Amino acid sequence: MSGRFHPAVERARARWRSEPFAWGAADCIISVCDYLLDRTGIDPAAPWRGSYCTPEGAEAICLRHGAALGLMRHGMARAGFVPGEPVPGAAVVVDMFGHEITGIFLGGRQTMLRLEGRGLVDWPAPVLEAWPCA
Repeated sequence: MSGRFHPAVERARARWRSEPFAWGAADCIISVCDYLLDRTGIDPAAPWRGSYCTPEGAEAICLRHGAALGLMRHGMARAGFVPGEPVPGAAVVVDMFGHEITGIFLGGRQTMLRLEGRGLVDWPAPVLEAWPCA
């Protein structure tokens, strides 16, 4: 897949392969927001970045907005991102076996940070919402 995507997508995927998952620092939502910050200079996670470091803290923030999709809608709207069609490089929230997971749309597949350890998962999960970025 290397070289087929925007350089910021490639950098995000490289980070996800090398850095371990960490709540509040390198979890699924923060990692996608880090990608957007790298690509656009805008941080959708600014309202909650640095405010949690445990699964319970992450869950509390998500539940204030319903779940991951609601939290992303909130952060993306505050940051000025507009929902749209999933295009390669778009930030997405997908349905992964009944769980709302953030990722990056690759075109037919989405790439997501693994929940444990390090690495990523490319999977054709159904997209619940997408935010294209320039």
